Amino acid sequence: MTQERRAVIEESWPLPAVVVAYHVTYDGHPDSYPLHLTSKILSDGQSARISRELIYNKRLCLSAFGSGNITEHPNLFFAVCIVQPGRTPEEAETALIAEFEKLKTEGVTAHELQRAQNQFARDYILGRESNEDKASHLAHAAVIHSDITTADGEFDIFVNATVADVQRVARTYFNASNRVVLHVLQKGGRR
Repeated sequence: MTQERRAVIEESWPLPAVVVAYHVTYDGHPDSYPLHLTSKILSDGQSARISRELIYNKRLCLSAFGSGNITEHPNLFFAVCIVQPGRTPEEAETALIAEFEKLKTEGVTAHELQRAQNQFARDYILGRESNEDKASHLAHAAVIHSDITTADGEFDIFVNATVADVQRVARTYFNASNRVVLHVLQKGGRR
């Protein structure tokens, strides 16, 4: 992509929704690890940035969430806002983009990064409780990374990521020329 792409669709949907997405790299790329942590910082739990700012502080979204869809091929890092009645999709779009911009300009705090790393460690441990879970991680390492050692080797990469790593990937990927914006409106154009 060389410029932002936008779309508006109308659906039988109870409330307007806004999606802001950025193209990102594939799983196993060095940038994928800070992107995974960025996903946790923005959207894992009620104290994550998107929930805290857009639902609780600004009361702009009834629900807000996002994730880095980091797979074996380049994919999307996205954030979604289900717009609060009385607010507009344009306000939601502006607020979602602002959260991505803050990552680029202000970065993240050491506390936010540590919280994300703790969440990763939690997911790592809980995701390996059964033999089936362990086999799934080994298969992922073999098929996606072509390296079985990444099944456990990635742990060190995640816990050693820095605040600067998160800001670097935000500056690399969260740019207008790399952005897709989607407004999902109620049929008939009601907002």
